[in-house]
Amino acid sequence: MTKRVLNTLYVFSFLLILLFGGCQAKNEPADIVTDFSANFNSSYRDAEYSGSISTNRQGVAYISISSPEELDGINFEYKNGELEMSRENLICSADEAYLPQKSFPSLVKSILDGISQGRAKLSTQSDSVCTYNLKTDSGDCVITTDKDGEITGAEIKNAELNIEFSEIKADKN
Repeated sequence: MTKRVLNTLYVFSFLLILLFGGCQAKNEPADIVTDFSANFNSSYRDAEYSGSISTNRQGVAYISISSPEELDGINFEYKNGELEMSRENLICSADEAYLPQKSFPSLVKSILDGISQGRAKLSTQSDSVCTYNLKTDSGDCVITTDKDGEITGAEIKNAELNIEFSEIKADKN
């Protein structure tokens, strides 16, 4: 009888250890991927934009607009505080401060900068999606990532900006 009681106590103790050990484990979210390229669809104010984007943690960003048709082929490259806008053979460069803060490319760049500088704070987390909050000069931004930390979208309500990313390719370098 005592052997049976001891076996029961061992099993019960083992189950308690497993139960409490599992309850204390934290599922940490993946870091937000800062080096990536992707396609995007965006609504900004009353306009719809689509195109491609590539960026890295050093603050280099390349945004290429493919629609609307009137803007097809316009490219924005941010590098070392300089902005280069180009379309076909026309190239214009200036300090990035000359582009209005609430312009579409400036808003996207401010989101990317905030992420690469580590200013996005985790808000909610589930098994497949994490939501982050980021304060920008144009208002609060809500960023969503998938379970791998890849950015799937961002929204700044005050600026009427919503951007969704697809075909995301993380740069593992």
